[in-house]
Amino acid sequence: MVSNQLLELENFIHQLPVEDKLWLLGQIMVQLRQGAETINGRDKAADIQYDATAKPIWEIAVEIGANIPESEWEKVPSDLSKNFDLYQN
Repeated sequence: MVSNQLLELENFIHQLPVEDKLWLLGQIMVQLRQGAETINGRDKAADIQYDATAKPIWEIAVEIGANIPESEWEKVPSDLSKNFDLYQN
């Protein structure tokens, strides 16, 4: 079950511009990587098991992208993939 705090957070994130959402996603990924490496001094990667029922990440990305208005997509630089490092600041 999803907590009320998470639902409020989701609503807040929905209102953010695309640039802020991308920044937040990057921060979450950094924390997940750090947390996945070790938990309580254990190598957590050894405990990860394949879940054939899990939705592929690309499907999740497509679903998220479908919820972003076209006007927000138009704000994303056309050269973002080539110059990603320039846009991270």
